[in-house]
Amino acid sequence: MNNPRWRLCLILLCTTQFVALLDFSITMIPLPQIQESLGFTPGALQWVINAYGVAIAGFLLLGGRAADMFGRRRVFLLGLVIFTLGSLLGGFSQSPAMLIVTRAMQGFGAALFSPAAFSLLLALFPDEKSRNRALGAWTAVAASGFVAGLILGGLITDALGWRWVLWINVPVGVLVIALAGYLPEGKREASMAAMRLDIGGAILVAAGAATLVFAFANSEHVGLASPVTYGLIALAVGLLAVFVWVESRVEYPLMPIPIFWRRMTGGANLVSLLANTALGPTFVVVALYMQEILGFSATQTGLGLLPMAIAFTLSSAWVGPTLIARVDTKPVILGGMTLFICGLALLGVSLAVDTSWAGSILPGTLLAGIGYGIAFPAWTVAGIEGVDAVDHGLAGGMLTTTQEVGSAVGLAVGVAVSIAVLADGGSAVQGFSYAILVSACMVVVGFVCAALILPNKAARVVHYT
Repeated sequence: MNNPRWRLCLILLCTTQFVALLDFSITMIPLPQIQESLGFTPGALQWVINAYGVAIAGFLLLGGRAADMFGRRRVFLLGLVIFTLGSLLGGFSQSPAMLIVTRAMQGFGAALFSPAAFSLLLALFPDEKSRNRALGAWTAVAASGFVAGLILGGLITDALGWRWVLWINVPVGVLVIALAGYLPEGKREASMAAMRLDIGGAILVAAGAATLVFAFANSEHVGLASPVTYGLIALAVGLLAVFVWVESRVEYPLMPIPIFWRRMTGGANLVSLLANTALGPTFVVVALYMQEILGFSATQTGLGLLPMAIAFTLSSAWVGPTLIARVDTKPVILGGMTLFICGLALLGVSLAVDTSWAGSILPGTLLAGIGYGIAFPAWTVAGIEGVDAVDHGLAGGMLTTTQEVGSAVGLAVGVAVSIAVLADGGSAVQGFSYAILVSACMVVVGFVCAALILPNKAARVVHYT
């Protein structure tokens, strides 16, 4: 990692991962301003975030496999161009539909460049010591990118307007594209020369994820307990089941099922999915609570989330990796998720009984940020342990897929719960509180899955320092 070119490459790759995670969260703070400007309904507003998340979730596996098949730098550049163009056009949106489409365009671009960047990083640092240091930087940047989006979203919205939270990506994208020649070519794997992309599988998984999110978003109009809602959920589950069935039978599957039957790999992805169902709604609910209940400005809201951001980043960058280096990944995941659950429960209860930032927001978000930050690098390490180099793009794409699907579904559930509480005569504060508590229950399910599925085995990739 002392080679100047390698350091530049690491910076470029981490920058794109930073932007990919930042762009998921940066639109959370200006949601009220976007709603007022373009006329979104409360249920449709979540698609400003979820159009991005669902597009990533639906096509990350395709992007990871494309990177392995056609060359990692080539796919990386293609994705970055699409992402940058989507950011430019999104800032000019004049209707809800245009913003949702361009956000999906951003997500599709990120679905191409993110797994390609992950594969390039692993190729750049093949020896264990340098690879683990690079992975430490990668996970720290991923954590800080998400939380930085919350801070920058508030500052940019108040200073320049909400459209600039999209336009800020354009100069970053252009700069990385200009310097991408320094990256290794990342030639396609020779064993994949005759393979074909599983487009049908990608469409099935994207349709399943989008239908599941829409099922909860549509409950604004038909009700959470409506047969229509249950029918859409059943359709989504059916599409995802067909995806698994197809993948087990096609010649060149998008997701080789045997890889994810391994307890460590499959368990880590399941834990990532369930833990992240609480991340999206927590940030969105807290941001809306501070602006709608406490009367905070966008900048004040971003700063109000700063303690959680700092706790999240430091725990992910140092506390989690330090613990992984001393014990198995499983105890670190269980310990971090315990703190995460306690923080969410405290936050959910506090929102209903206190209307001050110090009393209702700070304690729960701080504890939740520490817990999630500890567990995040542990399931990242577990998810790639033992995976062959030829499938690194796939493994990286799958981990990010479960993260994005979890956040998108969790946000849709949280919004549906809040709307249902309001429809039953409850207050907005009660709706926010119930949304967080439901999220905590979903993380409890993830904790149980981690305890039962993950093997008690020390990870081989552990030393980040």
